Amino acid sequence: MPLHRERVDPVRTPAQLELCHRRWLLPDDVQRAVVLPQAARLWRGLFDLAVLDPSAEALLDRLALPPAAAPEHSDLPAAASAGALLAGAGAASTVSQIVFLEEGRRDPYQEEGPEPGYRDYTLYLVDSTRFLLLPLPAVETICAACGRTAAPELTRFGEAALIDLARPCSACASPPDLTRTRARLRSGAIFLLEEVCARAALSIELPRAPREEELPDAQVAALLREAFGGYDELADDGVEPA
Repeated sequence: MPLHRERVDPVRTPAQLELCHRRWLLPDDVQRAVVLPQAARLWRGLFDLAVLDPSAEALLDRLALPPAAAPEHSDLPAAASAGALLAGAGAASTVSQIVFLEEGRRDPYQEEGPEPGYRDYTLYLVDSTRFLLLPLPAVETICAACGRTAAPELTRFGEAALIDLARPCSACASPPDLTRTRARLRSGAIFLLEEVCARAALSIELPRAPREEELPDAQVAALLREAFGGYDELADDGVEPA
């Protein structure tokens, strides 16, 4: 079942509870490691650039891998949220914060001028060689060995899902092959698993899709490259807010 996080502050207005746009930024090579200190520096850097609010709380969810229970959830001071990522060895973690642009936050997707509205930032990190993050959960996978199409057994985590690379095909017992197994997304598009999986990702939720197809803020983009190396952007429009 989806993980629903109770948000206390800030609260969205009814107009902000409609469908929204979510942009995923993730390393362009799933084999490239993103270690805990890199993720912590990325999250801390978003505070340094005034994207996030250092005076507000952040939300932390952590799921031990392999999953045996529901994720642990905690609210913590913003100053401690980056350091909390360092304790995520062998687990899947998310840390998130909602900010409002009218409160003076920097908008990485700012175009012609400032506009009111919220941004919901969530950093995902999977510290495991067995599990990977699917930012856009697949509805079907196509086995590279036997060609069988089946609904994958995924673990929902935040607005994404986790795939277990040790879970074999039920027809031929072959494990998923990142370079040959294909995944069909909700949109109907088909990709190789390596193109839609990640070990880390930054999710940015906006009330509506930005006009820019790529992140226009050069300093935020440099921060992402420092943590992820090269990175890709995946757009998911018309989705429910987190």
